[in-house]
Amino acid sequence: MELSKKSIALSGAVLLVVGVVLWLVFALGASVPDDGVSNAGGASAAGAVGGRTRKHVSQRIHEKGRRHRDGVAAERRRPDLLSEFSRDEIDGLPEEFRKIFEELQAALDADDWKRTVKIVQRMQNSAEWPDGIPSALHHAAIEMLKWFGSHAAPELVGYLGSTDSEVVESATEAMLDVLGDFSLSDRDRSALLLGYIKVIRDADMLDMMMFELNNMRPTVRAETALGIWGSENDAARSVLQEGLDFFFGDADGYEVKGQEDIQRYLDDAERTYANDPDLAESDEDFYGGDKDAE
Repeated sequence: MELSKKSIALSGAVLLVVGVVLWLVFALGASVPDDGVSNAGGASAAGAVGGRTRKHVSQRIHEKGRRHRDGVAAERRRPDLLSEFSRDEIDGLPEEFRKIFEELQAALDADDWKRTVKIVQRMQNSAEWPDGIPSALHHAAIEMLKWFGSHAAPELVGYLGSTDSEVVESATEAMLDVLGDFSLSDRDRSALLLGYIKVIRDADMLDMMMFELNNMRPTVRAETALGIWGSENDAARSVLQEGLDFFFGDADGYEVKGQEDIQRYLDDAERTYANDPDLAESDEDFYGGDKDAE
């Protein structure tokens, strides 16, 4: 049975292609402990965001969803490191870290995400990582990585290995902001989410991230869900299972309870688009992201 046109047209909301290099970093450059998060950039971050209740997580994801969908976050603001940290705070850093701060500022001024990523990678591969590096430098780097979006997603994951709860919180918020970036197409968002799934095992964090399934057209949502279901991440499959009614509640005449139902939903959606090219084109525009975004 086909999905109704109305249910497809009303699904989700508008939110850079994450290329092969990102997935090589995620898949080959980061080992995944059985009980935690990737140790990309250094230490394991198992359970780094644990301890939150499901109610709190639900409130957070809906709040974040509203923020992006209502357009409050539509205008991205370039971070100003020098205004976020006092001159005394910067001057008080040991010389080697003050130089790194200045390098980050220069990379930001040049709008150079590649240089930024190299600087952060150098920190994450150093003997001082993570606890030997001043907190202010961590926060400055996270702000910059967030600004550069999906280009810098793997390096944000590395910050989940910090023992500083405020650094972990900042990295978590940054990852969610990158995933919810209004300029991304739903296919870009799907690629980024599937990349995070490769390295994150914390159920609460997965809960927040998986909300973005609801911001994809039905075909992409189903394809992404099948990718999650077929992954080796048991925690992600469990979170997806819990949310099937929420993500696929518009199925026409049946309930989506597992992999076969998701495939049926995908087949129905593809058939609907094939029968209605105007709807397919409309949804492509609606979910296609901001093509003018840098």
